Amino acid sequence: MTNIRPAAPTRRQFGVGAAIAGAALLAGCSSSPGTGGSTPTTSSGAFPVTIPNTFGKTTLKARPGRIVTLGYNAQDVVYALGRTPVGMPKSVYGADKNGLMPWDAHLFNASKTTLLDTADGPPFEQILKLEPDVILAPYEGFDKSTYERLTQIAPTVAYPDKAWQTSWQDQTTIVGKALGMLPQAKKLIRGVEHQLDAAAKKHPEFAGKTLTVAAFNKANVSIYTVSDPRVQILDELGFTNAKAVRRMSKTTDQFYANVSWEKVRRFDADVVIGYLGDMSAKDFTSDKVAGSLKSVKDGTAVVLSDTTVIAGLSQPSVLSVKWTLKRILPDLAKAAKR
Repeated sequence: MTNIRPAAPTRRQFGVGAAIAGAALLAGCSSSPGTGGSTPTTSSGAFPVTIPNTFGKTTLKARPGRIVTLGYNAQDVVYALGRTPVGMPKSVYGADKNGLMPWDAHLFNASKTTLLDTADGPPFEQILKLEPDVILAPYEGFDKSTYERLTQIAPTVAYPDKAWQTSWQDQTTIVGKALGMLPQAKKLIRGVEHQLDAAAKKHPEFAGKTLTVAAFNKANVSIYTVSDPRVQILDELGFTNAKAVRRMSKTTDQFYANVSWEKVRRFDADVVIGYLGDMSAKDFTSDKVAGSLKSVKDGTAVVLSDTTVIAGLSQPSVLSVKWTLKRILPDLAKAAKR
């Protein structure tokens, strides 16, 4: 089944506990700009700063110089704030051959930033060698034991509540606080909100239209909940979640829930945005249940096939939103006007 991001990454079992403990960095130790980390020239932000997370809280005693990011989007915020991470995840789904997304590929410098293979969870040894001052993971899903291992390497700013359900605004705010650049982070948020407001005004047909976002698989259909950032970004354009989606969202703490094909009709909406998981386009169009959906019959189902566009919508950030809106708004407008 394809849900674009995993419900919870699997930890890679490295035998590095002793090495990590022996080389653990003190919170807030800073690095020389010439070693790969970037240090802001402004003095915004006061340290120490304490940031709560789902496992407790993280205190940074001084402005971090060497930054490692995990999960999605944190590197986008770091770049947007004018900083450069020494390590960031290598992207796979929708990425170019170098493991980069189009909205931050032009900012990446291989001589300054190491791409991390996080397919099986955080690569502890690789992160340890980067000697980070902070590990930023506001949009992640690792468990407590993984968090504790990461904190042995450097202060780790984990996600604040449920796995993979941190809004793009909160992600930006958290990174801004950690880097002592909260005013700049808030400015970035206002800029993206202005883009969304402008798009909503340009497309009044979105207002009040019910919406369901789903991944269609042969065995079942994954419905994304109201706390999923891809759903939230569409709500900000004026859509409203279908009643069935709102009800389902109250029954799970995950960012999606699987429903059987027999029950998928109850999630039909004015506009349905779909990804094809392990189904081909032919499988979907020939499926009797899919074909019976009013949204499909009326042409208001937008089935995305470009994996980069799907990734952009799935992981909205201060850098990806503008890129993604340009590519999805025309099809959304056509569907909403029908």
